[in-house]
Amino acid sequence: MKRWLSMVTICLLIGLLAVPTFAASDKVFKIGGISSLQTGYGRSMVSGAGLAVEEINAAGGIDGVKLEIEWQDGMLSPAIGRTGVQKLLHASNVDALLGDHSSATILATDDLVREYGLLQMGMGSAVQVTALNNPWIARVRENDDLTARVLVNYINDILGYDKVGVFYVSDQFGFGGRDVTLETLEAKGIPAVSVQAHNPNDKDFSAQLLAFKNAGAQAIIAYSAPVEVGVFLRQAKQLIPEVKIFQSSVGATKTSMDVAGDAANGTYAVVTYTEDNPDPKVQAFVEAHKKRWKNVPYDFFDPLAYDAIYMLAEAIRIAGTTDRAAVRDAFFTIKGFKGVTGLEYNVMPNGETVNELLLIEIQDGRHRVVQRVQG
Repeated sequence: MKRWLSMVTICLLIGLLAVPTFAASDKVFKIGGISSLQTGYGRSMVSGAGLAVEEINAAGGIDGVKLEIEWQDGMLSPAIGRTGVQKLLHASNVDALLGDHSSATILATDDLVREYGLLQMGMGSAVQVTALNNPWIARVRENDDLTARVLVNYINDILGYDKVGVFYVSDQFGFGGRDVTLETLEAKGIPAVSVQAHNPNDKDFSAQLLAFKNAGAQAIIAYSAPVEVGVFLRQAKQLIPEVKIFQSSVGATKTSMDVAGDAANGTYAVVTYTEDNPDPKVQAFVEAHKKRWKNVPYDFFDPLAYDAIYMLAEAIRIAGTTDRAAVRDAFFTIKGFKGVTGLEYNVMPNGETVNELLLIEIQDGRHRVVQRVQG
């Protein structure tokens, strides 16, 4: 079953209508998508990208060029993700890549992207992605360094707290978040009072919470997976209700908030997108998404994938050709691109595209925007 899922296109993956295919005589630019298709993140990428592809093609394409997208399931495994990317490159001969949302998979496929010379619109947040210095990779998402700076500055400069703990999952995402947060705290002159790790899929965090309590933490910055973050918040409400908890964008996802329940109330996160943003472009996207997929795009990978496809379309238009190198070069010239996240994308020479975030407070399953912060 999983083998079959790894080869199908958007429509079959989520049981909805297909992204149109086109006659051989039409010009087609083929996108290869790589993501964990069994997860909420993966499904969000599929629906966001699929909506954008459909809209662009329905409007006639990009000067007659139509888009197609084919997905492979990386299953949150760098090795499986690498195999998926190889299939997209070898068997499907795609012209650009979208994904993965896993930094570990992006790192594991760096050499393939260089060898084949095609644009990769990555969505992993680890700073190690930028450190690759791969001229073919652009990150259509915030990085962990920006997340850490926004959170630490608010905690210290606005709230006046100087006793901060760091909680992280022992994987590529957690290590990256931990490292940049510790560096940022050190730079502010307030080194972390306690640093606590957990293994993936852990569900008992009482030892870590007790360590934070004994260290006198006033605030905790958490980097973990959606379910684990939700469980952590429930337990924190019982053991250290007086401590303010701040999270990466993971904590603002519907999955995390559903698991946490009312324990998420009063916690904070940084996001690129919230459905509760009154920006007309955001609300138009929400309505289009509801009309097409019959649900609300509450997780950020949905609008990020949508924006990535529209930025790619803009690059094809600028380039005036579907040549891979020309499209890559054009993509890196994009500035001031207003996306459905409500934020503005500016592609930098190092491949970063996002330099502003929303700091939100969670209340009753909704996001209240506290600050819009430039990096």
